[in-house]
Amino acid sequence: MANPIKELIESAIDSMDGMFTAESIIGDSVSAPDGTLIIPIAKVSFGVGGGGCEFKETNADGTNRFGGGVGAGASIKPEGFLVITKGGSIRFVTTVEKQSAVEKLIDYAPDMVERISGIFKKDNEASEDA
Repeated sequence: MANPIKELIESAIDSMDGMFTAESIIGDSVSAPDGTLIIPIAKVSFGVGGGGCEFKETNADGTNRFGGGVGAGASIKPEGFLVITKGGSIRFVTTVEKQSAVEKLIDYAPDMVERISGIFKKDNEASEDA
């Protein structure tokens, strides 16, 4: 006899197949008039659970009676936008209100690198002029 719980969970998972794709997480890009590329980013999570039992009473064909159920849930939450300028600068703009210090640091890292590079470039140009 096949495992009814396994069949229920497989059925739930099969029905969710194709519901989530790469486009669910990384959306279609949008081009701004100035050449900036904006790509929406989302967080997708889902879960499946189920349970059941066989009863001592049997069906007319002699198999045990079975009672069970399965449930599934999903969530898609916008996280932010990846912004790529025509000049090649990349920045993640978050839609999440509360960010940890590490997340903020990661968000500002590309700008920090550009600014530091600019400072060194200016210092090199000034020393070459002198």
